[in-house]
Formats: sequence, structure tokens, C-alpha cells
Amino acid sequence: MVFRKTLLAVLIGSVAALAGCNSSSNDVDDKTTTLPTSDYTNIIDRAGNPDALRDYDEYDNLKYNAFVDNGAWHGHLLPADANGYGAFGGIMQVTQEYANFMSGQTFDKLHLLDKTSGNVIDLANATANIYSTPGALVQILKTDQVEVQMFLRFVTDRTSLVETKITNLTSNDLDLELSWDGELLQNAYEKPNDNGGVTTKTVDEMYPEYKRTISATDNGIKINFSDMKENWAIRNDSDAEFRIARSIPTITAASGLTFKSVTAAEIDEHESMTFYSAYSNLHNAKEVQSETQKVQAILANPASYMNKSQARWDEYLAKGLTNAQATPEQARVGVKAMMTLNGNWRSAAGDIAQSTVTPSVTARWFSGNLTWPWDTWKQAYAMAHFNPDVAMDNIRTVFQFQVQADDEIRPQDEGYLLDVVTYTKPESRGGAGSENWNERNTKPSLAAWSVMEVYNALKNEFDRPADAQAWIDEMYPQLVAYHDWWLTNRDHNNNGVPEYGAAVDPAHNTDDGHMYVEVKSTTDLTLNTDLEQIVDGKPAVIKDEDPKNAGWYQVIGMKNYNTVLDKITYEELEVGSQEAAGWESGMDNAARFGFITSEQLTQYATDTNKTVEEAKKDWEVRFAENRKGGLEAGELLGFSMLQESVDQASYMYSDNKFLAEMAELVSGNVVGKERAQEFLDGSKKIKDYINTCMFDASTNFYYDIHMNVAADGTTPVSVVKNGIECAGEPIVARGRGPEGWGPLFNGAATQELADKVVATMMNPDEFNTSEKYSGEGVSLPTASQSNPAYDADIYWRGRVWLDQFYFGVKAMEQYGYGPEAVTMANELFSNAEGMTGDGAIRENYNPETGAVQGASNFSWSSAHMYMLYRGFFK
Repeated sequence: MVFRKTLLAVLIGSVAALAGCNSSSNDVDDKTTTLPTSDYTNIIDRAGNPDALRDYDEYDNLKYNAFVDNGAWHGHLLPADANGYGAFGGIMQVTQEYANFMSGQTFDKLHLLDKTSGNVIDLANATANIYSTPGALVQILKTDQVEVQMFLRFVTDRTSLVETKITNLTSNDLDLELSWDGELLQNAYEKPNDNGGVTTKTVDEMYPEYKRTISATDNGIKINFSDMKENWAIRNDSDAEFRIARSIPTITAASGLTFKSVTAAEIDEHESMTFYSAYSNLHNAKEVQSETQKVQAILANPASYMNKSQARWDEYLAKGLTNAQATPEQARVGVKAMMTLNGNWRSAAGDIAQSTVTPSVTARWFSGNLTWPWDTWKQAYAMAHFNPDVAMDNIRTVFQFQVQADDEIRPQDEGYLLDVVTYTKPESRGGAGSENWNERNTKPSLAAWSVMEVYNALKNEFDRPADAQAWIDEMYPQLVAYHDWWLTNRDHNNNGVPEYGAAVDPAHNTDDGHMYVEVKSTTDLTLNTDLEQIVDGKPAVIKDEDPKNAGWYQVIGMKNYNTVLDKITYEELEVGSQEAAGWESGMDNAARFGFITSEQLTQYATDTNKTVEEAKKDWEVRFAENRKGGLEAGELLGFSMLQESVDQASYMYSDNKFLAEMAELVSGNVVGKERAQEFLDGSKKIKDYINTCMFDASTNFYYDIHMNVAADGTTPVSVVKNGIECAGEPIVARGRGPEGWGPLFNGAATQELADKVVATMMNPDEFNTSEKYSGEGVSLPTASQSNPAYDADIYWRGRVWLDQFYFGVKAMEQYGYGPEAVTMANELFSNAEGMTGDGAIRENYNPETGAVQGASNFSWSSAHMYMLYRGFFK
């Protein structure tokens, strides 16, 4: 670090005027703080020394697990080695939709100089005790002359606070110079290259418009950034700032990406001084103004804020750790889950009006305040038991953007919940634009399940009956609107069992309402006489003229799509509605939605004695248009996969039951209170349907149903079984997946059929991989090992997702297989990599080895691990 000599001389010469004897910011009141201690230290590895702004692992996660709390938008690391002692400098900054590292471990590092002797007191040589607790980071550094205690807590939703206590261990007065310095990270990323080396790009090379600068403020610094958008890595407004403020007077020199602050202190023999440093990540000038005033109040009475932060965590643990039967290891995982969920909590910012919880603050595509419904239902269900106010706000964030009848873009989707909402709305909705906002699909119907859990926790665990009543009154009409949307816009045959599908969206259909697909073919499809070349007076088969996309065609119209499936020999097929329908299920690329690798398809053809072209037919997915007023009439509402999914049917079964319960609970003036019996009738109908139509007796498992249609490809044709009209036959060819225990988890299965499903779940050659790979595996993968599309490393075709694991073991427990389920759960705790150690809870796990996969610090995995801790081990 280089400063001009004259400036530095002035700086050092000025600190003498700031020197104070034994002064402490604690002098402003009589409150004191205590060194953070806990039975749960180092639950998650918080150490790290980032080398680059995007210091990622192989799954695009930030490599280190910063401590974040209280809804704040930044985090800190413990030092990875002695060079970082005296700093919580590995600062992670969340920039609207993405998280990145701002600095390495030595940023804002404390240095001590004994002015009497002229010797540096090198903290790198100190005896160190460095650890994390659920609510704090701690460094205790001891040399021959001083002991330095530093601990960090989050005291507002924008500010973290470090208390530093320096104790003179000598029998002489100490005349010290204190200084802090730092430099922002200069590299954007470092990646291994094909030559065995590392390719590095600097921030200036990759993001020249970012233009970060450090400047001095009163007793601190501020870091400014230029406007940054549309790069899929940083989103920032030009008036955003990161600020550091101290409780003691300092003089600062700043130059470009570096700074140095200095002050002086005198500490009598065996006495101590205490001071504070506040760190604030602020999105805009309004936040800067508001939080600067808060920081002034904090630094005037810092101990009280630190104590409140401690008390907040004391309450989380007191409310959340209720399972006296759990082992110490299981309790540690429960605490890890709580820490992870609170770490992924973001406070209100941008266009999101309240707190929310994101899937993962450390995963590239899941950070900011990005909010998905499917994640939310699970996160809130768990957080209801230790942080119910954030649980409620997480749900409110999803419903904040529920589509209304007068919606400017999709009024036909009244009641619809958007798949992803973000810091800013897209430009189409009058926002500043977003890279991750998604309206193409929604997520499965577990909202009422989650809302009821919050209600019961408020009433029975927190003694807040008035809040519980207000909550149910608030949510019930919105839940009914969402329930009704499913039956209006995703129930193609109007039988009360909705399908997954896709919304009206440019990714699925033309402006005039025709579905389109992308087809790769070796023959010229613009000359194919089987295809309608003109639809509504416009070209319906359009060749992509880009040489990079040779052989690709856009084929427009539902009839043409069916013709492609029936008559065209194609190489590849990309169906936007299929992608959205997979997303809508929450199981993205599951086998049941037609996803299989080309190699697996070839093997499937061999195993079934079919040609590859014949085998391909078993994995093709068809769609139908849903229109207002019926099949041929009215406005396009969206697209249904011609496939009724057993998991969604099961969720709708429980959705009906929960809504019936809520209808009896809500206040008398709440709209829809009279519908209780309607919902009860709906649940009974779906239960009978699931057990009659969706179970295959030859394989003893529940499956999705392929919907029979007439020659036009869309008109439903039912099959009658035991007096019940079924949409079609179970799709056995695509193998078994966790959707098959959905009826058990939701309580819709009969005992007779549940026994058969559990037998399949317990089979080591199907789902019981922890038995098959004893000591290593994790059971209940997202495809059975007999599934033609199974692969231990494919997202939803083999990896173990902990929501589906939890649904599975709870299903087993509910139908009388508790001991077997507990065995599986114990094996998960033991075999999942890092789970009982200090590893982060991950998105998914390898079923054969237990190796971590996917996003780190993953919320819904944490939610289900907490549920297992809380209510499963007895």
C-alpha cells in the first residue's frame, strides 16, 4: 500500500491530538457486553481469505461461508490464517441480486505500534482463539504486551458492529498508535485453464464501469460504486455505498482502492480500552442518510445494541431447540439449520416491501432477495418455530406480487403466484429491470400447509393468539385465490386435478397466442408437407439463419407440435413449455417430464427392444392450450402438460383440507368463509382419484398419469376405473421418483397401497441407497436406481434433495414405519458430507457417496434438516 509521504506524515503527526487516556466508548453508559460464548461454536466453517470478487467453487458458490445475520446485506469471515488476525475483513457484499466478495481477509485490519519503543505489536504472532457462535464472530489475540478481544454482531438490518477491547498486560503504561488499513479486491475471478494454470481477470478488465473508490469520512471511510446492470454478476445503483464508522476519532488517508486510518491511545497498566467499528452496506442515498443516523445512535450506546443482538439469538435458540431426545450431533445440525435460514434472510429493499428468505446467500443464482414460492413454503414452515415474523414476511413477499384481476400484463392469471420475484421489478412492470424475475410458471400448492404451521406456532408456541388470528384472516383469501387459479388455468379436463404447465409468455408462445417449439432436423422443415407452413396468415416454420444454429427451426402452433412428435424425425427438441412445467413442479428436469440423456435413451431402447425413434416416443411430452370458456373458446390462459402429476394432486388434496380448516377459523367477515364443505368435498374426491387412477398394481407405486386425448391431440378422453373417470394410465415407462410417495406424505394414500410404496422405498435396488452403499450412501434419491434416467449426479434424476427425503421419511412414519424411517434419517445425518461437522448444508447430496452437490448454505435443505431435528428424533 502506498501513500504520498507528505500526506502520511501529516496523518501520523495529527493523531497525537486524538490521544486519550483509558477512554472507552462504553463510558457513555453503564452497560457492558460479555465475550460471546455458546455450546454451539464453529458449527459452520466461517474462515476464508477471498482472492477475487467471484471466488467460486465448482458449483458457482462463493467459496467461503460468510456470517450474515439480522436481514443484513453483507457478511464477514473469520481469518483463515495469522495474516488476517485483527480483522473481520473477508467482507461479502450482496448487490441486489448477487453476492460477491469485496475484500480479502486483511481489509480493515487493526495494527498496533508501541510508540515508546517504536516496536510493532504483531498480532500475527499472537496466541489466538478464533471461533464463531450462532450470533457472533470472535477473535481473542494475546501477545506479551496486550490482549485484543474482538467480536462482531449484526445490530441492524444494514449494519454489523465490532467491539474491540485492548487490555494492557504489562506493568507499564502503554502509549499506542492504532491503525487500520485495507485494499479492495482487484481480481474479478481466477479459473483453472486447460494448460494447468490459472486464468485471471481483474475487476477493471471484466467490469470497467464498476469504478469503486474509497474516500475518508468523519472517523471512517466510505466506498462508492458506479451503476452496474445487465452483467449477471453485479447489480448496483450509482448512489450505493459501503461505510465503516468508528466510535473513536481517527484520521484517514484514502487513495483509489486503498485506505489507512490512524489514532492514538494510552492505556494504563493492567487497564483496558474498548471501541467499536460499524460496517454498513447501503443500496442508495436514502439508505445512506437513514442508516448514518442510526449508526450515530449505535456508537453513542453500542453495548446496548450488542446485548440486544445477543438476546435475539438467545430467544432463537430457546424457542428452536426443543427436542430433548436429540443427540448432541443432531442438535448441532438443528442449530446449523437455524443459522443458515437466518443467514439467508434479507430485509426489505428495492421493490420488495418486507423481509424475505432466499435459497442461498452464497450461491450465484440464489442470492440477493430472490424469492421462490416453493422454497418459501418450506423455509417458513421451519422458521415458524424460532423466527415467526420473518417466516410470515417470507410468505408475504410471494403474495405481494400475486396477480390481480386488473394486472397490466396477465389479467387472465388472477390469483397466480410468480415463480421468482427480485429486488427490482422488470421494466415491463415499471421497475428498473431484473435479470432473474420470472413469470413463466408458478410452484406446487404447499402454501396453505406452510401458512397453517405459522398460525399454530404463533398461537401455541409464542402465545400470540391475536397475531395468529390476524395472520389467518390475512392469508386465507389470498390462498383461496391461488387455489382457484389452479383449477381455472391448469385443469385442462376440469376434473379437479390440475396439471403442471406454463403461463402465457414470450418464452412459450407467439404474440398472437400460439405455442412454439425449437426443432433441430437434418431435413428442411420449411418444405415439409405434414406441417402447416402458415398459421393465422403468418409463417409457422421458420429456419434459423444464424450459422451457429444450423438445422434449427422454430415451429409454431399446437397442431404442428403434435405433428413433430407423430411424424417428424428430429435430432433435438427444445420445448419452452416443457422447461417451465418442470420448473413449476419444483423438480425441474425430472425423468417423469421426459428428461433423459441421449446415452440413457439408447440404453432404454435396447432394454425395451425398441428402436431409438420408437423409444423416444415414451419420453415425449405433449401439451394443450387452456382457454377461457373451454377448449375452443376465449382468451389463452396458458398451457397444461397432458399429464396429471401425482405429487400436485396430493398437494391439492392437503390444500383442500387446510383451506377447509382455515374456513372454520377465519373471522366472520373474511370472504370465502362459507366454502369449508366445498374444500372437504374436493379433498375426498382427489383422494379417491389418486388411489384409483394413479397407482400401478404391477409395480406397486404411484405415478403421474398420461392424459388420453382425442384425435385433435387436446380433447380429453377419460378411462373409467371402479366408477371413477381417470384421465389415463400411469406413466410407468419413465420410472419411479419421489412423487410416488407424495400421497403418503400428504395423507391421501390408503394403508394397503402405502405398504406397497414403502416396500419399494426400502428396497436397496430402488431407493434405499444408504443400505446398498452402507456407511456412505444417502437414501431416497430423486429417481430410483431402476429408473432408466437415473444418474447419481443429475439434478432431479438421482441426487438426494432433502425436501423429498423429508417427505419420504415422514410418509413412512405416518403409515407405521417409524423405526425404518429413523434409521434412514440417522444415516443421512451420518453420511451426508459435512453435515455433523462444520460443512455448510447443501442443495443436494450424492445418493451413493453422500458427497455434497449444488448450492451451499441452502435454505430448504436447512428447513428440512431442522424439521428432522425438531420433530423426528424421539
